[in-house]
Amino acid sequence: MPVKKHDPEVNRFMKRTFFRSVTVITALMLCLSLVSCSGSKKQTSSGDDPEETEITTTEETTGDTTGYETGALEPEFDPDFKFSTTDRDGNVYDQTVFAEHEVTMINFWEPWCGPCVGEMPELESLYEDYSDQGLLIIGVYSDMSMEDSVDDVLSSSGITYPILHYTGEFDQFQSGYVPTTIFVDRQGHVLTPSSGDQLVVGSNSYSEWADIIEEFL
Repeated sequence: MPVKKHDPEVNRFMKRTFFRSVTVITALMLCLSLVSCSGSKKQTSSGDDPEETEITTTEETTGDTTGYETGALEPEFDPDFKFSTTDRDGNVYDQTVFAEHEVTMINFWEPWCGPCVGEMPELESLYEDYSDQGLLIIGVYSDMSMEDSVDDVLSSSGITYPILHYTGEFDQFQSGYVPTTIFVDRQGHVLTPSSGDQLVVGSNSYSEWADIIEEFL
């Protein structure tokens, strides 16, 4: 039924109807809003801050996933000393090499040292015989003025184990003599042979070195 636009009674009736409708709609929207917030909290956690709970949950899930991808964690690697140097081809070596082998034998030598050069074929044989059991041998020299002599020594001895340049981080293992040798385990700890000395000074035969190596493998 048509209503006159300027009828006062009709206008008052329409205003009351309009305000009642707005009030009902507002109340319904408020109820829906409260239900949605409550549901969100239940999905995240019973905590007071849904955003903070979501971050925590994500971190926990990521940790579980990492465990499945990488498997059991290795024992904490905390080496007794750290170093960084290169071999003669420029490849970088540092203390992490220890974690890849059961025992690492570091032999400090010089190309002008007769006993050093004399035992290198024995060291090469040890490397070939024990590498499959986890032995790594590393030769370290400091006299960079004798590169040609180093070439001759390595070639005549048939050396295949890594030969590295000396760095000051090895100073703590210097006895004042060459050859001097140390042994390091997988965790980077310097080992002490049954002889009682961490620094093994002087050259040894194949069998003498093998006795020491077998103590640690």
